[in-house]
Amino acid sequence: MKKILLLSFFFCFSSFAQNNVFYFVRGTDTIYAKQISYNLTIQSYLSSINYTDMDGKTVELKGKKNLADVTSFYIGGSTIDRIPQKASKPKSYVKWATRVVDGKLKVNYYYNEMRVNNMSTGFMGGGTTTSSITKFFIRMPDGTFYDIRKSGDRKKYIIPYLKQCDAFNSAYKGNFDSSYEEFTKTITLYNSLCK
Repeated sequence: MKKILLLSFFFCFSSFAQNNVFYFVRGTDTIYAKQISYNLTIQSYLSSINYTDMDGKTVELKGKKNLADVTSFYIGGSTIDRIPQKASKPKSYVKWATRVVDGKLKVNYYYNEMRVNNMSTGFMGGGTTTSSITKFFIRMPDGTFYDIRKSGDRKKYIIPYLKQCDAFNSAYKGNFDSSYEEFTKTITLYNSLCK
């Protein structure tokens, strides 16, 4: 018999700092704050946002209607964007991923490790199993997401797009490696040369 222990049903990210400004993007509006925290459902949808506005007033937003158009947070020096669970299905479930490259092309990275305790009465049963989820997506200027780790997305969409920029073609000598470090360097170079 296996028993899965779920440690938390929601994710809460809080940031507290003096003299720092945080914000979140809601539709076409950017809401600035002195402090922000938010909670997610098990499916990674927002369930609430709590923040202290620039005048010191505490505000709480709840409910799908108030939270559906929130797309990004800037907290603790990092931008966290809503991305699709699957790049090919942008209207499916979502994740909230750190923006690791900003500019014309944006790159988001998400990693979550989960540990499951397996309880068993068998002789060799029991123990802990670790699994992880990684998302490494590029967002094009039209808002389309592609999965960087999928060779089909790189060959069919990402690389042809990058090669349209002559300045990038002249400067880039790499092989379009999909590793985190190399790919983020590639897109940073592209953003610096191609406006």
